[in-house]
Amino acid sequence: MDNSNNNKLLEKIGAVNKLIETFDVGEPPYSFKLRCCAETVTQTRQIGFCTIGCAAVVLVRSMRPSASLQTAGLVLAFIAIFFAIYCMIYASKIEKTDIAEVNGDSITVKGRTYNYSEISEIKGASLNNLKIMSSGGKIAALNKSCDGCGDLIRWARQHNIPINDDNTRDFEGIKQRNVLITAVLTISCVIIAFLIVFLKRM
Repeated sequence: MDNSNNNKLLEKIGAVNKLIETFDVGEPPYSFKLRCCAETVTQTRQIGFCTIGCAAVVLVRSMRPSASLQTAGLVLAFIAIFFAIYCMIYASKIEKTDIAEVNGDSITVKGRTYNYSEISEIKGASLNNLKIMSSGGKIAALNKSCDGCGDLIRWARQHNIPINDDNTRDFEGIKQRNVLITAVLTISCVIIAFLIVFLKRM
């Protein structure tokens, strides 16, 4: 995985978090679009390519006549291939799709236009996501790394739309949290691999 690409995503998220914590954020452009950034598209494709590589290794090892748990290996490889295909299709989809479009006092989501007065809040969600809420329901969700997310915060401030998000770490805070999550996942994978090897020898 490209670490510089990941750092760019974290920097974008940190910049949006800083805007959320700041009252005077300036005025947004009159019109702008919300869409997944190029770094997210690239990262999704990288995940797909990595998964294909892992699937190929598992598939080759499972095809050996002496391989144990051959059926399980083949099933795992095909699941990985399907996941990789999904990542590629999803990357192409988000590259071409707008999440929402803002024009002046209104925001359009999936063909429906809402006046700013219909937006009840911008609500924080897990994994550095934000939800655009109207009448208690979610009309759109986007990651803080998305293009236009900072302008959405400025637009919400301009129209006094509440922004409720407790997850507003800066760049270093987000990076440390991601390192911790990665470490936990890596240790978990090592433990699972150890258990699989141990069970095979029983």
